[in-house]
Amino acid sequence: MRRCLVFALGSLFFASPGKAQLPPIPTTGSKPATQPRFYVAERVKDLGTIIEGDVHVVRWQLENHGSADLVIQRIRASCGCVVAKLSEDEKVIPPGGSLELRADFNTRGRHGAQVKVVTVSSNDPAEPTLKLEFTADLQFLFVVKPAGVANLRSVRRGEPVQRTVDIFPGPGRGAVEILRVEFPKGSPMSAVVEPGKDAEGKSKRIRFTVGKEAALGTLHVPVTLGIRVDGIERTREVSLRAEVVGELTWHPRIVDQTRSTARPGTRFAPVTIRSTQDLPFTVVSAEAGDRFDVAVETKGSGPRILRYSIVLTLRAGTEPGPFATTLNVRTDSLDQPLIRIPVFGVVEPLIAVEPAVILLRMDGTPAGARRRVKLQTSPRTELTVLGVACDTDAVSAVVDDRAAGSRRHLRFLNVTLDATALEPGSGEHHAILTVTTNVAGAERIEIPIIVDTGG
Repeated sequence: MRRCLVFALGSLFFASPGKAQLPPIPTTGSKPATQPRFYVAERVKDLGTIIEGDVHVVRWQLENHGSADLVIQRIRASCGCVVAKLSEDEKVIPPGGSLELRADFNTRGRHGAQVKVVTVSSNDPAEPTLKLEFTADLQFLFVVKPAGVANLRSVRRGEPVQRTVDIFPGPGRGAVEILRVEFPKGSPMSAVVEPGKDAEGKSKRIRFTVGKEAALGTLHVPVTLGIRVDGIERTREVSLRAEVVGELTWHPRIVDQTRSTARPGTRFAPVTIRSTQDLPFTVVSAEAGDRFDVAVETKGSGPRILRYSIVLTLRAGTEPGPFATTLNVRTDSLDQPLIRIPVFGVVEPLIAVEPAVILLRMDGTPAGARRRVKLQTSPRTELTVLGVACDTDAVSAVVDDRAAGSRRHLRFLNVTLDATALEPGSGEHHAILTVTTNVAGAERIEIPIIVDTGG
């Protein structure tokens, strides 16, 4: 039986050469296609526990285990604190070659567990995107509070500032040493180093003083601190901001009423001027231009007046729209005889008109030929429309008393275009709708009209 089976199989291959043949054997002369192949022995590196503030260097050895040139097309890092790049000459690795990729990790301001990734894109068909990773646990050598910007607020010249900058050691670290406190040349600032207020006595406190030569106003000074903890030295920069005040100070520094409109008669929030040294002074005069009535009110009684309030009231008849002026306050202070305070605002019209310009279109539709105009005054004022007139027969307007309902400060006008009064295609026509009212100062309102006839 077995002989018959073998014979039958053999007859299939030899008796029918066109059917069921064995696959051909490759010739010894063929060669596999050449291609590059990326290889990195250690793709993930652990930097362990490191101190914040240094720039640490991470290195990978990139190798080409393929048979063609490996071309590095792009390198990018997962964080701006990591910089990794190659020159154009280094971006091609020949077969069997290698190069070192360096990544600089800036640890400034970082804390705790860190995982960073560097991605290398290349022409390796098997792995066109190679991800390299490193980890680290960052610990603070010291902590500066406040960090970045220290707002010293209002300070008087020649007096120590109450607000300080404190430096604390990191967890498990030794005492803080302040090696230097440096200001830019010509700065009016000086500093003294004091023991900190922590229970262990390891921290330091820096207190600042503004010199008597400092100019009044905003002060912005960078300061460089040299700090040493456990024999390791670091530098830190802190920006100091302060408002240098003289004998007098005031609030607000700017009167800004632009967030809401004001009507004539509006009383603005007062400007308070006070003594910084508990010495009496006198406000001799105060004025803010043609738009305002200015009142000076004293805070206190007797000869020792230490505080004044300056009240601005918008005068009747002030033109609507935005404005900018200056409140000038004259005092008997030798240090600050003239105080200038910017004042900004927007004057609301006695009667607001919406829309401010009436647009009509001769297009044969009701939407083009009709408009509703809203007139609105203060909710405390009753608005009455005494008359409506237009300087062209093509436009008519009537008062719709029912539309306002019980709201006595609102009135509505229905404006209609008479299409037969103008020639179609004659272009753009301009007119004025005049409204007379009972509101003092706004007895006559003129509303522009534009009629588009086409053409």
